[in-house]
Amino acid sequence: MKKILFSLFFPFFMSSCSTSSKNKMIQYVEVAGVPKNPSPYSLAVWAGDNCYLAGQLGTDPMTGQMPEGGFTNETHGVMKNIERVLQSAGLDFSNVVKTTVYLTDIKDFQAMNEVYKSYFKNGQYPARETVQVAGLARGARVEISMVAYKAR
Repeated sequence: MKKILFSLFFPFFMSSCSTSSKNKMIQYVEVAGVPKNPSPYSLAVWAGDNCYLAGQLGTDPMTGQMPEGGFTNETHGVMKNIERVLQSAGLDFSNVVKTTVYLTDIKDFQAMNEVYKSYFKNGQYPARETVQVAGLARGARVEISMVAYKAR
């Protein structure tokens, strides 16, 4: 019985695991206009119809410097960096279905929320959780990661 089931499903399994460039199940997104990421992670990865975006900080992608002007400017920097990654993947904020927000001080929640909601149209917000963490890379105060969906 096991041999028969394997024979029946093996061709389907092999076709669904294709690694040809046309049908690749996993694809890595190259982000235009940004220096190659020196760290061992990808800024975005397609897995089927879902695109997983790494957490973004508010740093300038060319200089690596945090923006001046406080928490609100840092949060705008985060969202602009996310927007750049989404665009490189052929997406926009309307494709985002899930976000995770990391704050070093939960008291910044309301300020983050005001900036965050301005990037989504018509009140169509993704599912989200927001957590306070002990620290973030480069002394950042906010980091946001996202999952986006687009039938391909």
